[in-house]
Amino acid sequence: MRKLARMQDKVIIISGGSEGIGFGMATHLAALGARVVIASRDAGKGEAAAVRIAERAGCDATNVAYVSADIGSEPDNENMVAFAVDRFGRLDGAINNAVHPGDFKLLADEPLDTFEQVMRTNVTGTFLGMKHQIRQFLAQGAAAGDHYSIVNISSGATRDIAPAMSPYVASKRAVEGLTEAAALEYSGRGIRINTLLFGVFETEKTRALHEAMPHVRDKNAAKHHVGRLGDPQLDAGAAAEYLLSERSGFVTGSTMFIDGGMCL
Repeated sequence: MRKLARMQDKVIIISGGSEGIGFGMATHLAALGARVVIASRDAGKGEAAAVRIAERAGCDATNVAYVSADIGSEPDNENMVAFAVDRFGRLDGAINNAVHPGDFKLLADEPLDTFEQVMRTNVTGTFLGMKHQIRQFLAQGAAAGDHYSIVNISSGATRDIAPAMSPYVASKRAVEGLTEAAALEYSGRGIRINTLLFGVFETEKTRALHEAMPHVRDKNAAKHHVGRLGDPQLDAGAAAEYLLSERSGFVTGSTMFIDGGMCL
């Protein structure tokens, strides 16, 4: 029951929450009593995901809501926050998780529009998410000692660098920098901001990639020294729970590695 109380009735936004790691984190938080808003661009997939999250979490269906959003759009980010507040009355935390991986080309072959799309989603989207989330916290009366929390997402690819990923690596390093700068500015006002750095997780897309390219599966398996890939709900969800709860009240501006040893 003490574990449940840490997230009970907290209102949390999760961009990119309709699949993969975002879906796992949303399910974990909803199971602990949080009121969750997931956002993505595909309304059909998002609405269905909200139903599945509530079912898997064993919570009231009204505690999980979906809003359509392109996180590279400022109006959509503003609307995402307004939607959460209109639906649940306030905002307590957010996970800026939506991502564009790029097209895996060597730098000299990389089209400018692909590079810009990766940066727009991963960097601009994180910036805009934080901007409007922080504004809502301040409007609610954020002050030293409060427990608002933002979690941004980085990747083990920023440390275990591979060819043909330069836009993605650059974007995730930028996310870590934005996190540190924003944490410096707002931690004294009760708004903590941290980054979760993920290794490779067992998601639908990862399984499809590994089935199509067994050599990539074998390479990824060898990197994760704990002997397995990450679990979106148990591993990512538990880490997000920690950073969104008061238990991490002395943690801000940090990058937490949830990577199974990938970056060792």
